[in-house]
Amino acid sequence: MTGTGVCGLSCHACGLFHRGKCSSCGSGTSIEARAKLAAQERLGFRCPVLACAVGREIEYCSRDCPEFPCPLYERGPYPLSAAYLQMHRRRRGTRQKTSLNH
Repeated sequence: MTGTGVCGLSCHACGLFHRGKCSSCGSGTSIEARAKLAAQERLGFRCPVLACAVGREIEYCSRDCPEFPCPLYERGPYPLSAAYLQMHRRRRGTRQKTSLNH
């Protein structure tokens, strides 16, 4: 099992993961990701970032999706802050999108 979620967060650095309160999402193409999404749906919650990555077969958003950062990240309060996303856009030379194109 990988220790990095589709959003790029390291599960190995997460206290919930270490306490057994959360499992790794894994990459968007992994068995772990599909299992995590199914478990979330049983609980009445669905992480939109994980669902998108699984549906589009994107391993890791930041690395593999040409639309990153997309509005799914903007709507959160998580997984990443607005300042981080602005820095990411600036360094990639991209502008903010206002609608989902997936």
